[in-house]
Amino acid sequence: MAIYKHFVNRDALLQTATAAEYKRIASYFAQANARKSVKGLRGMLGYFDYACDHPHLFRYMFSSNRKDSFTYPADLKAGKSPTLNILHTVVARLMEEGALKKDDVFETSLTIWAHAHGLITLYLNGRIKLSRNSFRNLYMRSLNRLLEGIRE
Repeated sequence: MAIYKHFVNRDALLQTATAAEYKRIASYFAQANARKSVKGLRGMLGYFDYACDHPHLFRYMFSSNRKDSFTYPADLKAGKSPTLNILHTVVARLMEEGALKKDDVFETSLTIWAHAHGLITLYLNGRIKLSRNSFRNLYMRSLNRLLEGIRE
């Protein structure tokens, strides 16, 4: 009960914890983006690694119905999601460079995120029975196939 001296209620505690987790996820993206040996959307390896390292937090952050969750289109188009903002920036840059065909940046980012999230959720829920390394390879091959489909 001592924790509630610092927080009004459970929801306030969880909102504070969630805000801190977005910073941790951003650090995972940054580490993944630094990997020069990985082609495609390297940062999405950060999403994968975070999910595998912290599966319960991942489920809470991205698969639970919370009052403070960011929603599409209002919150995500307004740039309120620290994680989708990173993907959005990369997608916009790839479109400007001609690596992806010009399209709606928000919808393209949402498509990539949904694809990655779906695969990770299937894996975490035991629907894909592979080692972490084998799944990571499948995950990146699948994302690269998706990117090939939306290239110029």
